[in-house]
Amino acid sequence: MPLERKVAGVLAYLALEGPTPRSKLAGLLWPETHERAARNNLVQSLRRLRRAVGGYEAVRGEGTLQLAEDLEADVTRLVVSTLQGKYAEAVDLEGELIGGYDYDDCPDFADWLQAEREHLSGLWREALESEARRLEGEGEFRKALALALRLAEADPFSEEHLRRVMRLYYLRGDRGAAMSAYHHGRERLKRELGVDPLPETQALVQVIERGAVLPGAGGRLRREIPLALWQPPVLVGREQALAQIEEAWEVGKLVFVAGEPGIGKTRLLRDFVSRKGSYVWMSGLPGDKGTPFAFYARALREAFGESPGLRLPSWVRRELSRILPDLFPLDPLPWRDPADRIRLFAAMAEAVGELRRQAGVLVMDDLQYLDAASAEAWAYMLSKLALDASGPRRYLGAYRQGELSAEALATVDGLVQAGLAVRILLDPLQPGDVEALLASLELPNLSPTELAPALFRYTGGIPFFLLETLRVLWELGEGPEAPGRLPTSQRAREQVARCLGLLSPAALRLAQVAAILGEDLSLELAAGVLECAPLELARPWAELEAAQILRQGRFAHDLLLEAVKERIPVPLQAHLHRQVARALEEAGAHPARIAQHWLEGGREEVAARFWLAAGRDYQARALYAEARAMLEMALSHSQDRRSDLEGATRVEAQLLLADICREERRYGEADALLADLLDGPLPLRVRVEALRARAYLAIGDPLRAAGYARKAYLLAHRMGDEELLHLTRTAYAAALWGLGKVAEAIHLLEPELALHHPDARHRIRILAYLGALYAHRGRFREAYALLEEGFHLAQGQDPYWRVLVAAFLVGADVERGEPLAHWELAQATRALGPFDVSEYLALVMARACLEAHEPRLALELLAEKPGAHLGRAYACLGLAYTCQALLALDDKEAARQALMEALAVAEDLEGAPRALVQVAVAALRLGEPVAQALLERISPETLSPADRRSLEGVGLGFGMYLP
Repeated sequence: MPLERKVAGVLAYLALEGPTPRSKLAGLLWPETHERAARNNLVQSLRRLRRAVGGYEAVRGEGTLQLAEDLEADVTRLVVSTLQGKYAEAVDLEGELIGGYDYDDCPDFADWLQAEREHLSGLWREALESEARRLEGEGEFRKALALALRLAEADPFSEEHLRRVMRLYYLRGDRGAAMSAYHHGRERLKRELGVDPLPETQALVQVIERGAVLPGAGGRLRREIPLALWQPPVLVGREQALAQIEEAWEVGKLVFVAGEPGIGKTRLLRDFVSRKGSYVWMSGLPGDKGTPFAFYARALREAFGESPGLRLPSWVRRELSRILPDLFPLDPLPWRDPADRIRLFAAMAEAVGELRRQAGVLVMDDLQYLDAASAEAWAYMLSKLALDASGPRRYLGAYRQGELSAEALATVDGLVQAGLAVRILLDPLQPGDVEALLASLELPNLSPTELAPALFRYTGGIPFFLLETLRVLWELGEGPEAPGRLPTSQRAREQVARCLGLLSPAALRLAQVAAILGEDLSLELAAGVLECAPLELARPWAELEAAQILRQGRFAHDLLLEAVKERIPVPLQAHLHRQVARALEEAGAHPARIAQHWLEGGREEVAARFWLAAGRDYQARALYAEARAMLEMALSHSQDRRSDLEGATRVEAQLLLADICREERRYGEADALLADLLDGPLPLRVRVEALRARAYLAIGDPLRAAGYARKAYLLAHRMGDEELLHLTRTAYAAALWGLGKVAEAIHLLEPELALHHPDARHRIRILAYLGALYAHRGRFREAYALLEEGFHLAQGQDPYWRVLVAAFLVGADVERGEPLAHWELAQATRALGPFDVSEYLALVMARACLEAHEPRLALELLAEKPGAHLGRAYACLGLAYTCQALLALDDKEAARQALMEALAVAEDLEGAPRALVQVAVAALRLGEPVAQALLERISPETLSPADRRSLEGVGLGFGMYLP
C-alpha cells in the first residue's frame, strides 16, 4: 500500500529507533512549523494512516509513540537476523529504506535516513557475503553463485565480489563464464576508474586460464559431458519390444507403446522408424489439455512446414481453416451442428493420411496430452486407418501408462481387442540391462559391474533418471559411491536446476517468462511481456536453445519447466501472469487460456469473467464437457454476491451451467442449480429465466411445471418485456398441455402467430408447440401447415430445433393414424445429438411403432428408458408402452412386470392424462381391475384422437366406462 511521505518516515524511525516522544517526531518531520501545528500535522497523518488500513492502529501511544507489537518490519528482521548470524533469512531482505522518498525539507531527518540506509545496506551485504561463503564451503556452488552475482551487482567496483563470481563459475565447470566475468570487470575498472585489476584478481585469472585446481576446491571441476551420455549408442533392454513392433509392422497392425514417464518410449520409436526411412513425427505437449484442437493445430502446422509441397483438396483446406486460420486464411466457417465436427475430423484425417502416404510412417508421441477435441479427431482418424485396406497401416503411437484419458484408452482397447492393433508395455530396465547400458557408454574409470547395482537401486531402472544421474556424476567428477535412494523426480529436478544456474541474467529472465507463457510461448509474446523489441531476445533465446533448455520453441521436458518456475519469486510470478494475461487478451487468445493467468496473478474475479466467456464459447460450439469445466471454474472463483448487477458472473455462470446440465440430460443437477439460484435475491429478469428453465425441467411433472411457468409468465407480464413474455408463454403452454388443458394452451399461444420475432428460434418454438396442440385437437390441416413451416425454419438453426419439430411431426402422424408418415425424417433427426428432446422423440417413435404393429422396433427404442429422465409422467408413459409392446409379442410375464412398475409411478401422478390412459389400456389388456380407478382420474375432454383410438381398441367409448 503506498504511504504518505511523512507517514513512511514515522514508521521507519519507530522501527529502527523504538519508542520516541511525539514532540521529537514532529520536530524532525515538520522542522519549519510551529510545535503545536507540527504535533497536529503528526496527529492528522496518523489518523489518515489508520483510516487507510481499515482502522488498524499501526502506531500507538500518547506522549511517546511506538509501533504496534504485532506489526513486523523488514528492517527490524534484517538487523536481528544479522546480529544472530541467521544470514540465510537476511539475504532476501534487500531494498532501500523507504526508497523513492525525498526529505530535503527535513534536514535532520534526511541525515538520519542517509546514515541508516548505509548501515542497513552494509548489514545486507554482510549477510550475502557470509551466506555465499558458507554455501561455497559446502559445495553448493549454484546457490553461492546466485548470491555472488547479487553482491557484484550491488557493488560493481568491488574486486572481492568479482573474484568470488569468477571462482564460483570455475568451480561449476564453466571456465568460459569465469573468463567472461573477468573481462567485463577489467573493462569496467579501466573505463570508470582508469585502473587495472589487483594482483590477486590477475593471479586468479591465470589459474583459470591454465585449468588448474583452485586451492581448497578438491579438484571438483565440471567436465564436458560425453555425447554417449546424451544419446547412448546402443538401445539396451528393448530387444523384445523391437521384435513385437517389427512383427506388428509386417502384418500391418497399428502399434501403441505405453509406459511410465522417462521409460524410453520416444527413444524406442525413433530407433525403430529411423530404420524404415522417412516418417512424420507428432508430439503432444502438457499445455494441450483444455484448449480444443491444440494438439492437431500445432502438429499439422509443423508437419506442413516440413512438407511445403503437400497438395490438399480444397474442401480439406476449407475445413482446416477452422483450426489453422493462419495457414488457410479463408472466410471463417460457422459451427452449426455436430456434422461440422465430423467434416473437420474427416479433413484432419485426410491431411494426416496424405502426410503419412508421402512419408511412409506416422508417429504420434505423448498421446496422454491430447486435448478432448483432438482425442475425438484422433479416434476418428484411427477408425478410418484401421479399416483402410488400400495399403499397410504404418502408425505408431506412445503414451504414459495411467495418464491416457478414459475415452482415448477405450479407443486403444477397442482396436487391440479387434486384432487391429498391438499394445506394448515397457518395463523399467533390469539390473543386467543397466550394466549393459553402462558398458556401452565406454566411460573411463567406470566399472559397470560395480556401479550397476547401486545405480539400479537409485533410479529404479528408469532410463531418463539413470542418464540424468550419470551426467551429474560425470560433471562433478564424483565416483560411484552408491548414493542412498531418493525420490527420483526430486533428484532429476535438482539436477536440472544446476544447468539453469549457468544462464545469463537475460536468458534466465526469458526462461522465466517462457515458463509462465507455457504453450503460448512465442518471441512476440515474450517480448511484449518483457517490454522489449523481439530482436533483443535473439541472443538469450539462442542461449536457451544451445543449453537444450528450449527445443523447437518449447521446454525440452517438464522437469526443466518446473525447475524454472521454482526459481521465480511468488510476487514476480503473479506479476508475470498478469502481464501474460494482458498480452494474450490483446492478441485475441481464447478466454480459457487468459483466465488461468489472471487466477495465477491473484485476480480471481477477473479470471472468473474470462472462464464465463470461455464457457459461453464452448457451449455455442456444443463442446459441453469443456463448457461445463469452464463454468464450474467461474463459479468456484467468483464471489457469492447474487444481489449484484443482472449480468453478475456467478449468476450467469449458474444459469448457463444449468442449461448445459439439461442438454446433457443431467436433470437433477440442473434443477438443484436453479433451486439454489432462486433461494437468494435476484434481479427480476434472472428470476424469470430461472423459473422458466425449471418449468422445462419439470415438464414430466405437469402440475409442478405449471406452477413454475405461471410464476415466470406473470413476472414477465409485470415487467412488460416482450422477449421474456414469449419465452414464458411457451413454457406455460407446454405445462398446460401436459395437464391436458389443451384449449387454454392454444388460447395462450395463438396471439403469438401474428407477432414478428427477430429471433427465428422464437418463431420455431411457437409453430412447433401450436402445431402439436392443434394435432391434439384433431385440427390436422392447420397443425401440419405450422409444423412444416417450423421444420423449414429449423434447417438454419442448431440441430436441437430440428429434433423438436420432428418429434411433434411424428406425434401429429400418430394422432392422425398415419404413424410412419415421417419415419425417415425422425430417424435422421434422432441421430443429430443426445438432447433432452431426443428422449421425447424416442417415446413418440415408440408409440408410432405400436400403432404400426412393430412391437420389436418399439422395444428397441424403449430399451434405454427414454422417459425416465424427463420426469414421472414420461417415465410412466414409457413403461406403459413397454408393457403394450411385450403383450404384442405375447410375453405376458414381462408385460405384467412393466405394468406393476407403471402403476407404482402412476399412483400419485397428477395431471398427465396420456400416461394414465396408456397405463389403463395396458391394465385392461392384462385383465387388471385397477384400470377402473385410473379411468376415473381422466377427463374425456383431455383426450387426443390417438388416446381415444387406444380406448376404443380395448372396447371403451368416449365415456370411458368399463363394459
